[in-house]
Amino acid sequence: MKIKKELLASLTGVALFGTFANAEIPITDDLSAYGYIDAYYEDTDTGDNLEGGLAEFELGFSFAPAESKWSAVAELSFRDGRTTEVTDSGDDTVDVPDDLDFETVTITYAASDALSFTIGNILSYQGFETYDATGLFQYSYQGYGNSPVYSAAYAYGACADYVTDDYALGFWIGEADDSASVEFLAAYTGIEDLTVKFIYADDPGYESMNIWASYNLGDFTFAAEYTSNEFEGVADEDSVYMALAYYSFGDAGVTLRYSGGEFGGQDFDKYTVSPSYAFSDNVFGLIELSYEEVEDTDATALAAELIYSF
Repeated sequence: MKIKKELLASLTGVALFGTFANAEIPITDDLSAYGYIDAYYEDTDTGDNLEGGLAEFELGFSFAPAESKWSAVAELSFRDGRTTEVTDSGDDTVDVPDDLDFETVTITYAASDALSFTIGNILSYQGFETYDATGLFQYSYQGYGNSPVYSAAYAYGACADYVTDDYALGFWIGEADDSASVEFLAAYTGIEDLTVKFIYADDPGYESMNIWASYNLGDFTFAAEYTSNEFEGVADEDSVYMALAYYSFGDAGVTLRYSGGEFGGQDFDKYTVSPSYAFSDNVFGLIELSYEEVEDTDATALAAELIYSF
């Protein structure tokens, strides 16, 4: 499974900050292109909230001269606008407009085989669940209403990363309103098939801690994660737990996931089952059924997703 292999490579290879460029289309000896198209359909409860379309089209370019210590990555992303219903009553919705924007746009200097320095628009260190759909084991994120639980995504700044076969350290500093925003990563990969990461983030608007571990055992992948967020001016603290098991059998696979805790000021539990299938090296599809209990309400969601990667 190509997409599955890319995911595991990013986890076990410690792709620290930003999207790891598995470029597939060589343009010149130094320049290559990659990307994906993500189409989806989702439905909540009784079919009165049908929705489908293009979730994202992403096109990336990687420039890496063979004899140079310098490299660059630029990704352009188009995301389809949608209205997300976060409770089954329909009283709480989030409108997301169409968006055309850059994601990872970085210049990197490799000081050695282990040490590198990067500047640009960089993805947060946080999260077992990746920002891009190609790195997820299922369609939805672990927060209720298909919400990510991490406090940060892309931001402009600079980072230094030190990566070995056994461990990795990363430090990022970026722009903020009144003072610097920082993130720190420590990762351990000294045991085959095991990845453990600790991330701490401090910003004038939030303070976050993210801890996760994954382990590959034959055709199984197991993962567990804890995320804590304290936002300025918000009394309630996010405290979310996640456990996941994935089993691969040939081109097919199935994901079981539980997440729960306190998120957005509400207690919730979310249960997800998602069978998937790789139709080819480039085409990956899945179906997801999720059941959520949020305070005194409950909701079910059914989704289908097809991803073409290149």
